[in-house]
Amino acid sequence: MRPKPWQPRLRLMTEVAFTPLRVSELAQLPAVITGYTTAEKYAIHKQESEVETAVSLKLVPLPEPQTITYDHLDEEELDRLAGIVAEGLSVGAFVSKKLVGVAIASAEAWNSSLRVWEFHVAEPLRGQGIGRQLMERVVETAVAHNLRIIVCETQSSNVPAIRAYRKLGFVLDAIDLSFYSNEDVQKESIAVFMKRYIP
Repeated sequence: MRPKPWQPRLRLMTEVAFTPLRVSELAQLPAVITGYTTAEKYAIHKQESEVETAVSLKLVPLPEPQTITYDHLDEEELDRLAGIVAEGLSVGAFVSKKLVGVAIASAEAWNSSLRVWEFHVAEPLRGQGIGRQLMERVVETAVAHNLRIIVCETQSSNVPAIRAYRKLGFVLDAIDLSFYSNEDVQKESIAVFMKRYIP
């Protein structure tokens, strides 16, 4: 009997190793942090008066699918991430010693939170549970350091990320209408903060 097409992918999962991420492995990040494609976005609506301020996000379809390619991994950004990774709270997922997933995180003592700066799985391997296992390691880290909450930031235009975080136990807890620029609302891509509470 011929094996089903998806079986090789399932076998791959047994070969994934999760280990603390090292600074020397950051050179592999561009192959993991690539971008996303979406056919939807969250439309932003704000209404403000003296007696009431209301901000809402509504999921709406795009006229056609949109692909966003990340290009922020310049030398300055890699140096910043290296400083975070050096704290020892970040995790990498590896297949045959090749980086295929990352959770780059740091603790913020002032509010007892674990901030996840980058959370990605290489595009060809998405949907196989690597992200879930990565997040399990992140939760273990938060518990081990007595932190009360995990914070992940994404954008209202990144519907796949918002859906993925919700599946991993996160809720949409906060938004920022000018986190990236003064024109975030006009650009229809505001900062969204997904959070998972640690019991």
